[in-house]
Amino acid sequence: MEDNFMKRAFDIGDEPKNFDLNAPPVTGFDYLYRVRIESRNCPKVVVSDIDKTKFLNRQTITIDDGNGFISARPGFEADPEWREEQLELFIANRIKMSENRDYLKQKFPRKDVPRINKKQEWCLYCLGVEKHDLVYGKAEKLEASNDDNTAVNPKKARFSDSPNPPLLSVMLYMNQSRVAKLLSYHIDWLEEIGFCHPQGEWLYALLVALEKPLDPDTCALLRSLSRQCSKLRNELSTSDHEFVRPLNLFLSIVAHYFDQKDMSDDFCSNK
Repeated sequence: MEDNFMKRAFDIGDEPKNFDLNAPPVTGFDYLYRVRIESRNCPKVVVSDIDKTKFLNRQTITIDDGNGFISARPGFEADPEWREEQLELFIANRIKMSENRDYLKQKFPRKDVPRINKKQEWCLYCLGVEKHDLVYGKAEKLEASNDDNTAVNPKKARFSDSPNPPLLSVMLYMNQSRVAKLLSYHIDWLEEIGFCHPQGEWLYALLVALEKPLDPDTCALLRSLSRQCSKLRNELSTSDHEFVRPLNLFLSIVAHYFDQKDMSDDFCSNK
């Protein structure tokens, strides 16, 4: 799944209708048009056609090439038609948020939120006091976290004990480093206490706000998210569980929008 909406480093516009690929470039724009056209015709991944059987008798060690993704049991995989609909909606939401950012900032002033290095406060803010206490223990017994010298007491915090949704008044003002940092927190909480609907809202909003192309660290984060979602899906007892669809949604977005194709049920079934 692709969209045509990414930030342009240098906008050269569309190619002229009478553009001749066979003629030599005479301007810088002619050259850039050719580069863009050629890139469209190139496959995303180029793989050498190597006969691996020639090297079997020379192999001295075995390397596990597993990526940690757990493929869906029968009935737990995403319906292809539903997946396409959800990806189209996801792309539309990204475009709306990015194209209308300045207008939306005027309409939705910045909301007070924790500083990005306050992981415990963000847990309280996003998931509420009940989930916070599952992660960090009861408020009166909290110990200082690695990145904060003082424990957070939810009863004295300036935020409510209930989960706060990812409003535009929050998401519009997060730069990419903050988006990635908060995403890493949520992946940690997924691993520690599992999935819940308030966290699903935050994961979706963070993925909407995450820009392409990805840097290696952010790519690794998304792959960790996919691994964890596939693990949680595998632990569900029935295919009609309320968490099957949201987990499949995140798996679909990571695999088919952010191009981590090997972290998908389709890839595993074709291996």
